[in-house]
Amino acid sequence: MPYAYRHAATGTLLAAWQTNGYKLTYYGIVTWENVPSAAAAAEALAQAGISPEDTTAGRLEEWETLELTEHEAKLANVKLRNDPARIVFYRDGALGASTAPNV
Repeated sequence: MPYAYRHAATGTLLAAWQTNGYKLTYYGIVTWENVPSAAAAAEALAQAGISPEDTTAGRLEEWETLELTEHEAKLANVKLRNDPARIVFYRDGALGASTAPNV
């Protein structure tokens, strides 16, 4: 099962521009096969454009590991619609999506 990073306060799943196995670029949630190390998580936050100075989401301790099913991970990417102006969140055991604030 894939692991994702979830912002504890908002439920937002960490998403960034990535490249798939076919060398195609897409915007999707960042996932790992195993629980990510602190270094891997910090690197993913940086890849998503979240800096340590960001008072809202920049501190690593503000994020938590979330285990998703394969279906949930795929559905989260579908909800993002390959659009960085959207966010996907996991709250109360369900996925949801909306347009990101301040975009």
